[in-house]
Amino acid sequence: MAETLGDRIRQARWRYGMSQAELARRIGISSTALNQIESGKTPDPGVSRVIGIARVLGVTTDALLLGRQGEDTALAPAGVVADSVTPQPPETHDVQPPRQARRQR
Repeated sequence: MAETLGDRIRQARWRYGMSQAELARRIGISSTALNQIESGKTPDPGVSRVIGIARVLGVTTDALLLGRQGEDTALAPAGVVADSVTPQPPETHDVQPPRQARRQR
């Protein structure tokens, strides 16, 4: 089991099949900043970053922050056994602008 926050983030990212650069882009930080988090050079990356990482990777913040002793699925996407399914990207919801009412003539 991964021991540090950075190790758990890296493990979840690998299981998800995402590069460091892509995860960094999705949460709005530099690749260097993410590398420093994963390598332990940034021991406290901040709540908003941890939440962002968890959301993108589809894991819980508890799994990243605390780990789960004895569970191989702690860092698998929610509801998925890590070895049984290839991780899929999180669902996206297209947001469409509201329709404007037609002008009456």
